Amino acid sequence: MIERTIEKKLLWPAVFMLSLPKRKPRLPKNPKRILVIRLWAMGETILVLPMLRELRRKYPDAEITVLCTKKNSYVFHGQDYVDAIKTVWTKEIPLLIPREMGKYDLCIDTEPHFNISAILARLLSKFAIGYSYGRRGKLYDAGVHYNDRQHAVFAICDLLSPLGIRFRPKELVPLKWKKEDGEKAESLLEGLGRPVVGMHPGCGGTAPWREWPEERFAKLADGMLDSGMAGTVIITGTKSEGEKVGRIIRMMKNKSKAKSVIGIPPGQLFALISAYGLMVSNDTGPMHVSAAQGVPTIGLFGPNLPERFGPFPPGRNASLYHKEGCSPCINVHKGEFLDCRHGGKCMKKITVDEVFRAARKLLR
Repeated sequence: MIERTIEKKLLWPAVFMLSLPKRKPRLPKNPKRILVIRLWAMGETILVLPMLRELRRKYPDAEITVLCTKKNSYVFHGQDYVDAIKTVWTKEIPLLIPREMGKYDLCIDTEPHFNISAILARLLSKFAIGYSYGRRGKLYDAGVHYNDRQHAVFAICDLLSPLGIRFRPKELVPLKWKKEDGEKAESLLEGLGRPVVGMHPGCGGTAPWREWPEERFAKLADGMLDSGMAGTVIITGTKSEGEKVGRIIRMMKNKSKAKSVIGIPPGQLFALISAYGLMVSNDTGPMHVSAAQGVPTIGLFGPNLPERFGPFPPGRNASLYHKEGCSPCINVHKGEFLDCRHGGKCMKKITVDEVFRAARKLLR
């Protein structure tokens, strides 16, 4: 809450002041130091990876640094096209700015609406690229239109257009993890019936109305176990979602074939999901983890649009969505998370039967 207050009420004057002096730098032809900013959200961080890999192809000799927070830094670990990962917290930013001022020849800000990321892009680089709308868009030396009629992975790749790069990825980049994380995931899978179907019924701390009803996850899990589509169902969640996962398992008749995995570190989660035969998830980070690992993935949508954030690529995965007049009430690129006044009506339109049919079709 404190960070949101600072972002919305205190930083806009800084954005206004920094946007007044006009600088006219030239786009560097061969930048030696490149900074890519991605501060929050595991799912969208995963969608940044194809752009980063293409950036490396364009500038093979450049030093590419990612500026992120600890929570999403794990997405970049082990990726050989990233030379350095810098993590920062809000309180550390005032110390970061004088230390890194003007250090980078080029900066690409992948955050679509945060004022702080635009300020950092402006101050830390000689040439900054970012999305063009709003006052913050005036801080960039090259502004790019955010096209919200396409998948976010394409919108992120559009940030390469000022560099003369037209790139449309066909798939996501697989995530990596440390050896000990893989060993821990293997121990969680030991002795479980196969195939393993994963479910993620939470959606993090924002917009809980994008959650599919708990009793439907329980019914779906039982249906998959009864049909032989699953030998085990693993239900994952954060520490704060442990009670939710427990309630779902208690509703099941096949409790002995369900396993809850709560609050494990990101690297272990990446390794665990990679072993799934199928994933069913609300619109949240683990859904994108699954798609990146090549696991057939079903995303459940309502407040947000699958055209923007469905598991990618759509041909290998499935998104279920029923249009409501108030949808989308979440517009991430604008920072809009409107409170639902209809009790998650759009999510309740998704039936167990249609998820089951989508699963059968993907596994076929």
